[in-house]
Formats: sequence, C-alpha cells, structure tokens
Amino acid sequence: MGKNMSGHLKQQQENSTIDHKRFQFLELLVIWEGSIAATAIAQYFEISQQLAGHVINKYKNLYPEHLAFNGALEHYVASDGFVMQHCLGSLDEYIALSNDSNPQIEMLVTPIRKLDPKLVRPILKSIRDKQRLSIQYASVSNPDYASRTIQPHNLVFDGLRWHVRAYCEKNQAYRDFVLSRFNGDSASISGDAQYSAEQDTLWNDILDLEITPDARLDDNRKCIIAMDYDMHVADGGFVKIIKVRAALLMYLMQRLRLDRYHEKAEIQQITVSPVCRDRLQAYL
Repeated sequence: MGKNMSGHLKQQQENSTIDHKRFQFLELLVIWEGSIAATAIAQYFEISQQLAGHVINKYKNLYPEHLAFNGALEHYVASDGFVMQHCLGSLDEYIALSNDSNPQIEMLVTPIRKLDPKLVRPILKSIRDKQRLSIQYASVSNPDYASRTIQPHNLVFDGLRWHVRAYCEKNQAYRDFVLSRFNGDSASISGDAQYSAEQDTLWNDILDLEITPDARLDDNRKCIIAMDYDMHVADGGFVKIIKVRAALLMYLMQRLRLDRYHEKAEIQQITVSPVCRDRLQAYL
C-alpha cells in the first residue's frame, strides 16, 4: 500500500472516530435533554457554530428519519423514527459526557484502589501470551507476601476492586486474586500455561440470578421496587433475571446487598426468588 493511500485511510479512520463521538453526544442530548442545537455541540467540542451546524446536517443526511426541527424551540428533537445509532442511550453515558460541565450532577466517589501499571503489565502479558506467572501475594489470612505461581486468564472488576481470575498451582484450583495485593516488583513469567479459561468450570457456567421484591412488602411498594430494577410480571409477581458467571455470582450478590438478609423489608427491598436460591445453592 502506497504512503498516500495509507495516510488517506488513516485520515478516514480519524474522521470516522470524530463523527462517532459527535453523533454520540447529539443522540444522548436528544434522549436525555429532549433536543439538540448547534450551540451545545459547539460549546462541548470547542468548535465553531458553523462546524457544529455541519455536524447536525451530516447526521440528518445519514439518518433522515431521526430528527425533526422544532421551530418554537429552535432546536432539533427526536422524530417518531428516531433509533439510536451511536450510543446505548443509558443515563450513565449521558452523565459521563456531561458531568464535567454540569454542576447539578453529583457522583459518589468510592475508594477504588490505585494500581501501579508496572504491577499489572506482567499480568496482562501472562494472560495475552498464555503463560505462567510467579508472584508475591498477600491476603487477609496471610498478610506477609508469599510466593505463588498462577496461570491467569481474565481480569475482573467487581465494582470496587480489580481481580485476576487464575489457576493457582498451590491450591490446584481456580481462584480470584485481588490486584492491589500483588507485589509488582517480583512478578515474572515462568513458562507456558497448561490451564486456561476453557477448563475453568465456574467461569464458563452462566447462571440466571432471579431477583424479586421482598415478599414482606405490600403490593404498592413491590410495584415501586419492580420499577427500580426493571422487573417484569411473572407468575403473579415481579422478577428480574440477571445472567452472571458462576465465578462472579458472589460479587454480584454483594453489589445488590443480597449476601445478607435485613430484618426490615424496606431496607432489604429485593431478595433472590426461593426457587432460584435453591437452584443456586451449590454456588453460594
């Protein structure tokens, strides 16, 4: 491929990425704020009003059935044929785009552990190249660093902490290791791995976790909880089915506060359906 052709393709890819980001912003504002104007695009991306107008026109040309001009607002609004093309339409996406410029949005900061890249690099290399990894690891039961040889296959984020899922040669079983408990100075590659995700039964088992409103709540409160968790009607009640790997079930239970049962139904709010709890008992 000639140098000019390569440069042209690279420029096309860059333009496509820029368009995607601008169109994503456009769609999210239409969804969550109800309309879009060139001014909002110009301010957010720090471009001229004229170029922002071209962004809207380009979007309209690509998706002519998606936007309609509201003369009273002098904004574009979603038409009946609007379908998301560049975003999922979630509130999280909208907040991620607008939080820096929107003082009315407050985000709760959780104590996520700061990880040193030099600690994670050998783990990523071990996963990528399917190699064994010798590490020094500390745990609550053994706070002094101890030597372990693991065969990792995936990184996992449980909402608060990063883990690596790996075969532990000491325990001869798959385990989760908290990344912040590694001694990054001592990690070293030590040969080809014999174990991978394919042999990790709990990783490959996909379970259905069924949550329902706490049975102790009255019908009105059950309806409110059902709306909160996007539950649907089933067998005269409400249920939400969440698919999860068996290896990650307890993390999900903890995030949903299902790992303990509160004496007050208004605090508990949701529970695992009795049938589901019986079915998943072997994993709990």
